[in-house]
Amino acid sequence: MSLMVQDLTNPMLAQIPHVRLAAHADTIMGVETNAMQFYPEASLPEQAVHPRLYKRTNGCVDLSTIKGPGFGYRIDQIQRILPAPDVSF
Repeated sequence: MSLMVQDLTNPMLAQIPHVRLAAHADTIMGVETNAMQFYPEASLPEQAVHPRLYKRTNGCVDLSTIKGPGFGYRIDQIQRILPAPDVSF
């Protein structure tokens, strides 16, 4: 079965598993990812750690910075400030 990994709005950390799925699946055209086009500033903290993953060059993104534990996110290096949780259990 031919398939294409497509989600037009996967910003921030969601971009990483999205492109990894496409890299490991036998897709017909790679991955379609357009969050960087529709709202480019949404992923600036992640882009600082994975610059070529959040900016296309000649129609391609580069997964080479995805490595290490935690699915390769390198979350400890991403300077994203999250709001406090509304509820804690």
